[in-house]
Amino acid sequence: MRKPVIFVLLLAAILLSACTSSASNGAAQAVEAYYQAIVNQNTDQAIALSCAAWEPNARMDADSFLSVKAELKDFACKQIGTDGDYALVTCTGEIAMSYNGEAQTLDLSTQTYQVINQGGNWLFCGYH
Repeated sequence: MRKPVIFVLLLAAILLSACTSSASNGAAQAVEAYYQAIVNQNTDQAIALSCAAWEPNARMDADSFLSVKAELKDFACKQIGTDGDYALVTCTGEIAMSYNGEAQTLDLSTQTYQVINQGGNWLFCGYH
């Protein structure tokens, strides 16, 4: 009689951890997709990946890279927690940029990013 109960509890724990991991991955992937859209100079995609409150900033972020050759270097993100409705995500890596032959980098590890799940979609919603 004990074995079925233990099996059911173990199965429930595995399923719950899989759901939590999937949610965490979704938030981190949203930040990664947002920055990929930015360096690809895809303003429409950056806006589509943003919450409504962040859309004007997404447009400015994307527009600021229109005359710059940019790429993500050693870039990866992970969810580190929550703050109310927001998932909090940190990243490693940088954006490597070149403008008129001058190389610059933007360290993406200095911010904590806010992501919100709206209608089943994770949307980039800023940083602090």
